[in-house]
Amino acid sequence: MKIKHVLFGMTLIAGMSCQSGETSNAGDAKVETQAEDIDYLHVPEGAKVYFVNLQDGDEVTSPFNVTMGVEGMELHPAGDLIQHSGHHHIIINGEFYEVGETIPMDEMNLHYGDAQEEAELELAPGDYVLTMQYANGHHQSYGEQMSAKVMITVVE
Repeated sequence: MKIKHVLFGMTLIAGMSCQSGETSNAGDAKVETQAEDIDYLHVPEGAKVYFVNLQDGDEVTSPFNVTMGVEGMELHPAGDLIQHSGHHHIIINGEFYEVGETIPMDEMNLHYGDAQEEAELELAPGDYVLTMQYANGHHQSYGEQMSAKVMITVVE
């Protein structure tokens, strides 16, 4: 199988949480305030990803364009962790990744870490399942809710 795509360098960084503590003295009382941990894998209600230009059963000629859409979350390049944001991945003949799993970088897991909304794929003739997976800035999956699947046939 021949796949044409552009891979962008990435740095995998262990999950991070933000926490700050501040202590103040007010008379005899000691007051401590703590910022809440930010859940960088939280998915807002109703958020989803979808294929804009492909539907189940479509026949395409290679190379072909894939347009990726997202609702309810911001599109943002890989690198920084920003709550309710992420970027697209396309998985060829594979399933969605569970929440928090890091999406591998190989010829079957295509990363669009510059926040691309379009990709050109070159696949040999045959039947394929394309799974779109949204992930945070560290390529950690948002899980099934932020995935979409389409079955296509590449014809000569």
